Amino acid sequence: MKHFSTFTALFFGACLGGANLLSAAEPSRGPASDPDAGKTVIYRDDYGIPHIYADTVEQGLYAVAYAQAEDRLEELLRNYLRGTGEMAAAFGESHLKDDTVARVWDHYGVAKRNFARLRPEVRRHMEIFARGLNDYLASHPSEVPAWWGQRKVDAYMQVAHSRQFMWGWPLGQALYDLREAGVEPDFSVDMRSSNEWAIAPSRTSVNAPILLIDPHLSWWGAQRFWEFRIHAGELHGSGFTLPGVMYLGLGHNDHVAWAMTTGGPDTSDIYELTLNPANRTQYQYDGAWKELKTRRHEIQVKGEAKPRLITTYDSHHGPVIARKGNRAYAAKLAYADEVQFAESFFHFNFATNIAQVKAGLALNQVMPQNVMVADTSGDIYYQRAGRVPIRPGGYDFFKPVDGSTSKTEWRGIHASSDLHQITNPPQGYMQNCNIPPDVMMIGSPLVADAKPIYLFGERPGWTQQRGARAVQLLAEDMSVTPEEAIGYALDVHCIGYNRWIAALRMADQEFGGDHKNDAAYRTVLKDLEAWDGFSHAGSTAALKYYYWRQAVNTLLGREARSLDNKLNDFMAALLKGRAKPDALTAEQKQALVNALASATKTVQRNHGRLNAKYGDVFRVGRDDKSWPVGGGSLAAEGMATLRAISFGPEKPDHTRWGGGGQTSTQVIVLTKPIRSWTQPPIGQNDRPSSPFYRDQAEKLFSPGKMKPTWYAKKELLDHVHSQKELNASF
Repeated sequence: MKHFSTFTALFFGACLGGANLLSAAEPSRGPASDPDAGKTVIYRDDYGIPHIYADTVEQGLYAVAYAQAEDRLEELLRNYLRGTGEMAAAFGESHLKDDTVARVWDHYGVAKRNFARLRPEVRRHMEIFARGLNDYLASHPSEVPAWWGQRKVDAYMQVAHSRQFMWGWPLGQALYDLREAGVEPDFSVDMRSSNEWAIAPSRTSVNAPILLIDPHLSWWGAQRFWEFRIHAGELHGSGFTLPGVMYLGLGHNDHVAWAMTTGGPDTSDIYELTLNPANRTQYQYDGAWKELKTRRHEIQVKGEAKPRLITTYDSHHGPVIARKGNRAYAAKLAYADEVQFAESFFHFNFATNIAQVKAGLALNQVMPQNVMVADTSGDIYYQRAGRVPIRPGGYDFFKPVDGSTSKTEWRGIHASSDLHQITNPPQGYMQNCNIPPDVMMIGSPLVADAKPIYLFGERPGWTQQRGARAVQLLAEDMSVTPEEAIGYALDVHCIGYNRWIAALRMADQEFGGDHKNDAAYRTVLKDLEAWDGFSHAGSTAALKYYYWRQAVNTLLGREARSLDNKLNDFMAALLKGRAKPDALTAEQKQALVNALASATKTVQRNHGRLNAKYGDVFRVGRDDKSWPVGGGSLAAEGMATLRAISFGPEKPDHTRWGGGGQTSTQVIVLTKPIRSWTQPPIGQNDRPSSPFYRDQAEKLFSPGKMKPTWYAKKELLDHVHSQKELNASF
């Protein structure tokens, strides 16, 4: 087999038409005297993060497969079964619906049929990655789970897994349209959230861009990211990906860094079909009856001798996902036959500037996302990305549209140049914490009415706590330091808290007479009045605020929303003013006081003392060990901080443990050379015996710290925990 450098010479001149991504990148690291020259080495640092050094890209990706298998073998293999629709065979009936969805969209079949559409380099990389995994399975038979059986990993599995992972975004949009018709499907999809921001050199202390990458996903299962560094041939980078995926999904190389958050243009539609009463496998189309295509799927379920037979139906618009009376609803996704998701990330991983990242976005393969990019030349860029159909005018495509006429058919796919985007905004910063483009910064030029509304994709002119806090911080800081950037990434301030405390103070003056001599009540009120609004793990007031706001919601029920609308003013930072809250009713004031009395009793009952701390309840941990943590995604209690953590239900000891939220936070300073810091929530390795099983929960996530990436080899060598040489000669 040829080394990748030879492969490059054969293909890249013609394939890239002058935009030669690899030849423009930096050469392999280290002088000729480097003791690792000619070797493929995996260093593990103080937190168990693999740093891969190899002479060629191929050797490096082989090592990525090996290192992933060392850390997360079972989750990696599960990811592939999720893509092929075989989870029920391994784990039982509870996965039958997920497998059915995977078969409806035929992720694995589409991957096999369209694999040749991928550029040759990407196909080759996938094959090498699969080889690395199969070699690991063969050489570590005792680690192979029984449910995997005798399967072999192939390159199509990575494509199928990537499709299955990103399907939640476009399919989620389709389900939103379906619900507008009052129809609920019998399956659901995961929707995700994230933070990101980019700061221009003119507003940083280092005269270089700073980028935040901060996806909010589950800490367990399919969405749990895996961290690594790589220096292999022309490929250099640091960041995170999913087990089973070879390229960096979110992170940086030597020249660019990229971030993504949920939100984007509308990429999917629901078509309402009128069924033939005499033959319900036919639907009306342009004055005639058209046949639904029948597909039958055999899905093996663990413990059952025979496979389940599942029948699904396809219209020319797409598969039928729901029925109601004489109507059927077909989902049409712009990604139905697409397989080049990884190819977009090929461009990102090898890019030397923003223009080359945009070439990856131009493939129209990325799911609906807010994409932000920064590079070492000093530019920052945003695109509201997605594969967007060109729709005819005169129809509301945010609801099911008439599928009986060709007048509603798509007219093609928008070029990425049609999408909302901006380079180097004059504000010198931009953020997107799952909010629309018109509130990304004060005076945003990205307005909804500039283009078709489906390119905007959602209702304009609103924000929430995270978005409001991000604007507040970035708009007020004219010279952000790297240390401040890390602080902003992990910020636990509950913006808007002061309006609620002011309302409570006024309510107590009017209705608090019954509690005048209640010492515990007065202690809690005094603590809240002195609170600075930060939900630090050590804060006693933050815990009281949590219990109080929870009690307000309980007492008012549905009417709590009315109170929220009066007191919350998350648009204040964007509108350069703070509106006075509407007058509260007597009932609302009384509820604020009564809720405080109730919260006081709850603190005493749950903790036996009034000075219990926020971190006594809110924890980060794994198995039987946990540690206190600050921040959270407690939107109902008005405590949705930039440091996003979704907590599980209250345990018998009244603790709530984190299970999602910030999963792979990265702060990247695009100086030359690049500097970066990361913070995952738990640990790198899934083996309970590993020192890296939950070390980052204790050492980083609990105290609210980030670790340096030790991206340069000279930095790494002072922090090597172990090293391993692989036989990766091709």
